[in-house]
Amino acid sequence: MCSSDAQDELRALEVCRKCVANRLPPGALPGDDDDLVKTEALDSMGWVDVLISIESATGLRDFGSSWPESTTKSIRALADMIREAHRKQPEGFTGGRPAAAAPDGSEVTILGWGYALGSVTVDADKVERELHLPPQKIRNGAGIQSLRFAAATEDELILGQRAADLALEMAEVAAEEIDLLVTTSTTFLTLPSFAASLHSRLLLGERSCALDVGGACAGLIYSLAVAKSLLRTSSRAALIVASEVNSRRLDATGVPGEFRGLFGDGACAFVLAPASDTHQDSLRLGDFVWGCSGTYASSLNINISEDAAMTIQFKGEQLALAAVTQMVRIFEALENQSGRPRADVDYFAVHQPNPRVVEILAEKSNVPLKKIPLMSQTCGNLGSATCGVSLCQALANLREGPDSSRPPWIFMAAVAPGLLWGGAFLFGVR
Repeated sequence: MCSSDAQDELRALEVCRKCVANRLPPGALPGDDDDLVKTEALDSMGWVDVLISIESATGLRDFGSSWPESTTKSIRALADMIREAHRKQPEGFTGGRPAAAAPDGSEVTILGWGYALGSVTVDADKVERELHLPPQKIRNGAGIQSLRFAAATEDELILGQRAADLALEMAEVAAEEIDLLVTTSTTFLTLPSFAASLHSRLLLGERSCALDVGGACAGLIYSLAVAKSLLRTSSRAALIVASEVNSRRLDATGVPGEFRGLFGDGACAFVLAPASDTHQDSLRLGDFVWGCSGTYASSLNINISEDAAMTIQFKGEQLALAAVTQMVRIFEALENQSGRPRADVDYFAVHQPNPRVVEILAEKSNVPLKKIPLMSQTCGNLGSATCGVSLCQALANLREGPDSSRPPWIFMAAVAPGLLWGGAFLFGVR
């Protein structure tokens, strides 16, 4: 940009006007000092889209991620932030570096998978009424048509068991053959832990390891990474399970309705085993990328007090921006790690805060929306299970689809509060 302050300001204003105009009907561009959200020129997701567009147009990282609450959301304020960011922006990639590749990333194969959703289907309109939300807040604002809730007789263990039984049946692996159980759940907060409790319910062998992994919405990817690493110690097979019952955990005073109304209940499971010559025409689990971007740490805070009361503070716009920005970077890191351009990837199994965020992600990453199995539209955000349920659908599509001239590829990406993030790639062998 020109060194002159006046020219800097004019150029920044022009960039912002174009990015805002792209979100509005022709001729509807507000004045430079008008608050774009308060005047309802943009809704919250439209504002996020503008921030991401400016980041793409200027090359600035994390643009607008910590927008001051007292600052007007205007074109002029956007331009001022561009100028300030250019003075402060460090050089180079700030999202963390990819994890080191394993010596041989192709030695673990996926033998089976399955998922289970809460058996109660609730229309988005009913959720809006019960939570006293504005009409269409969930359906149109977030893009969720319905949610899946656990019935009174269902919990994380029951949903996890159902998903595990489906995965074991597909894999043709008996429970006694599982040497390693790796689980993740944000909502299961009792002892014995989720892994120990599920281990007993599945009647796994006494010498089968049971291990809990954290990571919230990125927990499944972390669990897959842990299982893959431990399978190198000559285990016969590993079972990975993610299960969440958000509807009960979030049914508490202090949880905003606009947050609670995004979440459903569900579980997913996968059976992994060391690859062998008998596993031809199978899908292998490749390498991982991960990291923690503290820039977005204040986007979501959940606290449980000594009397079990829950309080949640979240910034929806900042969360959406963080999710889209980081998952685009995960795709870039996976391209570098795998040597496979995203244009040649068959499916993208990603965390889905809501369908609207997925639509923005598809647009910003130049990925056809049809390549992202959009599960959250009819079940909501399932926390750690979301990415896995999406992966299950991608794997099912590959199994049912016509044979391709090349082995299939899948990219996985997920983000979680912190901002924790992780990704992995899967590839076919024929």
